[in-house]
Formats: sequence, structure tokens, C-alpha cells
Amino acid sequence: MAAAAQTYPTRPVTMVIPFPPGGGTDVAGRMFAKELGDRLGQNVIVDNRAGAAGNLGTASFARSPADGHTLLFTAQSPVTIADSVSPKLSFNPVKDLVPVAMTHRTPVLIVVPASLQANTLAEFIQLSNSRPRTLFFASPGTGNELHLAAEWLKKEAKIDMTHVPYKGSGPALQDLLAGRVHLLVASPGSVRAYIADGRLRAIATLSTQRLSGLPDVPTAMESGFPQLVYEAWFGLFVPAQTPDAIVKRLEKEASAMAASPGFQKKIKDMGLLPAAEGSATFTSTIQANRVVWSGLVRTLQLTEDIYK
Repeated sequence: MAAAAQTYPTRPVTMVIPFPPGGGTDVAGRMFAKELGDRLGQNVIVDNRAGAAGNLGTASFARSPADGHTLLFTAQSPVTIADSVSPKLSFNPVKDLVPVAMTHRTPVLIVVPASLQANTLAEFIQLSNSRPRTLFFASPGTGNELHLAAEWLKKEAKIDMTHVPYKGSGPALQDLLAGRVHLLVASPGSVRAYIADGRLRAIATLSTQRLSGLPDVPTAMESGFPQLVYEAWFGLFVPAQTPDAIVKRLEKEASAMAASPGFQKKIKDMGLLPAAEGSATFTSTIQANRVVWSGLVRTLQLTEDIYK
């Protein structure tokens, strides 16, 4: 097994991102792929396999050879939420995926089109109450963590708006920019440019404190919803049965990247936070997340097979 780590990788590595280009996972993943490739001495080629809130690409990845030449870079939806929502998944997130490292943490923002007459979360709630069932919120897909975060907001704020699922944050953003939908919960990396150019407005963050890059955006806690606290993460996985020596090699490289000042700066410039959770700690985090999300899925009654 040690020999496998010494010779690994022997050819270019494919990194599956189970979401379309343009969203937060894709933006973070492409930067991570470039850095990882430099460290491994082989190209790491991004392969976007979108659909069903990340489940299609993750299912395809789970059937990959367990030799470290196919990796998964994903947000947590397929890992911590999918099997709570749908019992018909073609993969088992616990048995088929081996957590290598949490690579990034990311705060999330509640964003609306700049054309919408709502400058704050309170004003959005007031607008919704004055126009029941006429506002729409987008998500990267039904059962995605950002969908559940928006549903959580809808429940706590008693907002009467309709969910419109998309195949990833990129397509959802396009309709948000066009004003065809009215709210999206998103990572800063995917929306920062549109906030800067005035096309989108951030009305709250679900972090515990305001973001340094967006100091004028209040937290949901400040807006009257202290229970709405949530940060997303991205992480690296390999298929089950991958040799431990390869897992440890990838874990080592991810840890070194997280400690690199240059990588940290790139991450922070994107509005993300570097994470340094290795395989064991990351596995524990995933287990804790699964408990939280499964409870919310039950509360929202998202218990049928909705990934269609």
C-alpha cells in the first residue's frame, strides 16, 4: 500500500464536481483542482456532472475505480442530506464515499435582484406578506442544503413564497439576475461579482457575524432570527476501498494547502474560509451534519423521492 502512495498519481486525475459550472462549488473546486494538481505533479481535470442536487454526479463517482485517479469535490448535499430525502438513491453516502478532507468553509448570503423593492430582510418579509404566493425563491436543486436553508428561512419568517429548483447555482443565478425569481441563498463566491456591480443585493448572511468583505450586510440574527445560523462546507472524497496510503497522501496535500498563506489569501478573496479537517475529523463533522439535516427534512416533510 505504501508503494501506491509513492507512485501515485501515475496519470492525470479527474475531479468530479456534481454541480454545473458557475456555482459556488464549481468556483471553489476549480481553484482547489489547480493547487492540488501542482502539488501532485499531474493535471487535475474538473468534470462537472450536474443533476438532482448533486446526486447524479456523486452516484457516477461512487462507481469509479478506487485508485485515487477519480476524486469527488462537493458541497454537503449529496453526502449529508440526500438519503434522508430519498430512499431510492443508487449510492450510499456512508458506505460508498470516503471523506478525505474538508477543504473550505463558506458563509452563505440571502440575495435578491437589485430591482426588487427590498433592501433588508424585514422589507422582503413585508413585501412577501403584501404579495402572497407571488414571490419565488430559487435553489440549486430540491434537497440541496441551500434549498433547505431557504426553506428554513421561509418557515421561521413565515414567508409565503414558492420554490423553483434548478440544476445548480449557476442556472439559478441567471434567472435571479433576470428577475424571474426573487431570492436565493448562495455562497459569496458565486454572487460577489454581481453584488459588486449592483445587479444583486445581499440582505442578510446566515453567519454568526458580519462578513469582512461585506460589512454592511447584517446577519439573520441581527435581523430578528437568532436561530438562523448556518455555514456551508466543501470537501474532498474518494471511492470506498481506495488504499489508505492514497487517502493519507491526499489528506496531507489538502492540509498543506490549507496552511499555505498564498492559498489562504485566494480563499479569503473569494469570501471563503480555509478548512483543515482531516479524514477522521471530517467524518465526525459529516455525521453531526447528517443528524441536523435529517431532522430538518422531517420537519419540512421532504420524505418522498423528489429527485426527479
